[in-house]
Amino acid sequence: MLQEISERTLRQFVRGGTWPGLAREIAWRAVRATESDYARLNALTSLVEAKLAHALDSLDDAVERVCVAAAEDHLRNWPHDREGAETIAVLEGQEEAIQVLSCVYVDVLEWTIGVIRPDQPRNGRPGSGRLGSRRSDAKISTSDLPAPVSQWLTTRFVDYGWPRRGAA
Repeated sequence: MLQEISERTLRQFVRGGTWPGLAREIAWRAVRATESDYARLNALTSLVEAKLAHALDSLDDAVERVCVAAAEDHLRNWPHDREGAETIAVLEGQEEAIQVLSCVYVDVLEWTIGVIRPDQPRNGRPGSGRLGSRRSDAKISTSDLPAPVSQWLTTRFVDYGWPRRGAA
């Protein structure tokens, strides 16, 4: 089940494209953001693809933690509703996967920009998920990201399941 959640979410995340296509998109955005030479694109794409693969090693673990916690929480309140617990675990796992992938996208983009322009100061620590100033006249913000990634970073997901007993 966990592997299926991760795979389905990855397919959704690449938005009809491919894994190498996603790496090329990130490399292209970094080149564009730094006003670098586009001749670097192929070499950067290879680096980005490797960085993405390394960053995603923890995706299954993150999804598993959330799925288990969601199912256990549901079963504490409704001990006989195993189907409901499984459904909530899948939904929560998908949302966690989307959040992790969105953060990975931003972190890898930030890292790639740092590879291109290591001398420029960063406006946030690596892995912070905050993109800062890379050129003297521009900032990369969520509006510069693909719309789905930007939306997934800023969306607050709903709590699934029945309201808790005693909650008003």
